[in-house]
Amino acid sequence: MKTSIYFLFLLFHLFTAGIVSGQPDSILNQGIYRSFILHLPANYESTNKYPLVINLHGLNSNAAEQQFYSRFDAIADTAGCIVVYPNAVKGSWDLAGSKDVNFITSLVDTLQSRYSTNSCLFATGMSMGGFMSYKLGCSLYSRLTAIAVVAGNMPQLQQFNCPVSNGLPIMHFHGTADETVLYNGSAGIPSVPSTIAWWVNTNACNSTPVITQVPDINLADNSNVESSTYTNGKNNSEVVLYKIINGGHSWPGAIAIPGFGNTNQDINASKLTWDFFKRFCENLPEVFYWTGSISNVWENPLNWAAGRIPGPGSAVVIPTIATFFPSVSRSTLISSLEMKPGSTITLKPAVDLKLKSH
Repeated sequence: MKTSIYFLFLLFHLFTAGIVSGQPDSILNQGIYRSFILHLPANYESTNKYPLVINLHGLNSNAAEQQFYSRFDAIADTAGCIVVYPNAVKGSWDLAGSKDVNFITSLVDTLQSRYSTNSCLFATGMSMGGFMSYKLGCSLYSRLTAIAVVAGNMPQLQQFNCPVSNGLPIMHFHGTADETVLYNGSAGIPSVPSTIAWWVNTNACNSTPVITQVPDINLADNSNVESSTYTNGKNNSEVVLYKIINGGHSWPGAIAIPGFGNTNQDINASKLTWDFFKRFCENLPEVFYWTGSISNVWENPLNWAAGRIPGPGSAVVIPTIATFFPSVSRSTLISSLEMKPGSTITLKPAVDLKLKSH
């Protein structure tokens, strides 16, 4: 209760000061309206293509608190990315089932159809939001470009049922004095080093890390940082651990919250997360979303969210719901094709839809 009151006090002053801003919105998913806050980067232009970052709050928190706490809006404005802060139902993510995976999948589909995005999709989160980020890593690994976890972990049962195969870049921040999500693990939750070792093995990274002692520039935070980087994984993936020695259950670089231990100020988790993300967001195909709002003609640019017809460098997505589904009248080369359940494509006689080899 004390923490919630503290957050509400800060949020009131930040909203009135205009520091925190965004578009509250919702989508209908599985029979209920699920809410979120969307932040478009400063000077957003529909003619540009932007990465999308999913930023997940912790248990009993919410989207507005995570927006303020992580300060990712400032990163988005500088870096040029779109960030969305979803709300869990009653403050708790569905880690055991598929409800929230379904919600976030639908949310991503909705945002990528409404806004000008590229194919870079990232997830990050605090505490339970970090657990949910790992769950998304296992469920949406074919779509996610990288994930970053702050003060969360990956249950052992999830490690037994995670089909990641092509390498997924991972960054993890964790305090050794975290009393909420223990660094050394708890019942059903491996130690943080064990989780990192699982990802290093899964991604087939070098087993010997590059270890760096981060300069202890802020002596008042009662903590210091050691980073371990495991490189050369599948598809150039990496696994990076920021071990916050004597750090608490907190987001490095954020405002300290009473009762949750030391908040390290030697590093900024949001900045490091984006610096990590953007390294894996180069030379990826542009995503083209079919809307089918005019007709079934593939070659009509008005049927595409981008207002242009996809070409050899395009990743094409055909959604479940469209007014018309596409019919291709001439042979076409694209980079990749994702067809949502229930969607169709019709090829006219002697017409090929080819995927560019990588």
